[in-house]
Amino acid sequence: MRKANELDEYDRRILALLEEDARRPTSDIARTVGLSAASVSERIARMSDIGVIQGFGVRIDPGALCCQIAALVRFEPNSYSDAESVRKAASHPAVRSCYKVLGNWLLIMVVRVRTMAELNALLLELNEHGKTESSMIVNSELEDRPWFLADERDPIDILRRKNRGY
Repeated sequence: MRKANELDEYDRRILALLEEDARRPTSDIARTVGLSAASVSERIARMSDIGVIQGFGVRIDPGALCCQIAALVRFEPNSYSDAESVRKAASHPAVRSCYKVLGNWLLIMVVRVRTMAELNALLLELNEHGKTESSMIVNSELEDRPWFLADERDPIDILRRKNRGY
């Protein structure tokens, strides 16, 4: 059985099509890449088995849920042996992503809130358990970039666009 780093051109093309639309029918993928539907199904199953494909899901627009304010929050607990403070910070409902990092901070979290008052309340709550530093996210159109689907957008053009309310 091939490993994750041994993907062939068919695997890469299948992954690109799935990145574009994970609900795309296997028969359509098969026609596009020039393989049988059974072969494409086997390849998708193999890539799932070896962990290249970790799942299929729904992407939700936080702005549509009225969570238009996004921020990066760096967090350092009062004590590195205080697991409860780390647990409270990382499990807060506004935290959408959380990364344990090396450097001056223990966690870097991506948070989403509806209002600046909610962000202020979150920071005050986190400051009961440690030190925070935050930065507002102005543009998130380059997050979750595809691995196999060609992204021919110019990053400078994307970063220069006026934000869409967040």
